[in-house]
Amino acid sequence: MRIGIFGGTFDPIHESHVEMGLDAVRELSLDKLFYVPTRPWQKNARAGEEDRLRMLETALEPYRDQLVADTRELTRGGPSYSIDTLYSFRREYGEQTPIFFVMGSDQWKNLTTWILWQKFPLLANLFVVTRDGSLGENPYGDKFPIVPPSDAACSEEPSGSICVAKFEPAAYSSTQIRRALANGMTRDRPIPGLSAQIHQYILEHGLYRAEN
Repeated sequence: MRIGIFGGTFDPIHESHVEMGLDAVRELSLDKLFYVPTRPWQKNARAGEEDRLRMLETALEPYRDQLVADTRELTRGGPSYSIDTLYSFRREYGEQTPIFFVMGSDQWKNLTTWILWQKFPLLANLFVVTRDGSLGENPYGDKFPIVPPSDAACSEEPSGSICVAKFEPAAYSSTQIRRALANGMTRDRPIPGLSAQIHQYILEHGLYRAEN
């Protein structure tokens, strides 16, 4: 069993989120990739937890054998941090299961602001996707080296590696999608990166009518 963890507010989930997950499954030969919607601590979510979860489940449904929505951060009482989620998955899947914590380049750049970030590689391998396949400075130094996904340390070990791969993100973001929705786009005007099903859900539930 090989699993991945992909956290984010997914506010809303868009096609690049799904493509990035499918790429991670292929690169790492994952059995399951768990999308973990989070309670935002650095910014306010525009849609509520239930709506974000419903949209996430809808987007992942065509890939349900590999991509799965996981609610542990939404149902956990009190503040919820990535370190808690990593501990939770490690307890659930045991010490020998390879676990990969998936993140983008922006998350990597801000990694040292996260609670107990120093312990992340003790619990999982980090899988970081960037535009050019490079990470720059490694805050872990030589203790946890950066390797390609094909490296044996990344392909076989349960934790302790930092794997980097190239991924060309789309030219849209959740923020841009929210702004487009706030500007009054309708069903007759598709929004780049937003699937028809998610667009319909947003309109039916009156989400993102104003973007702050």
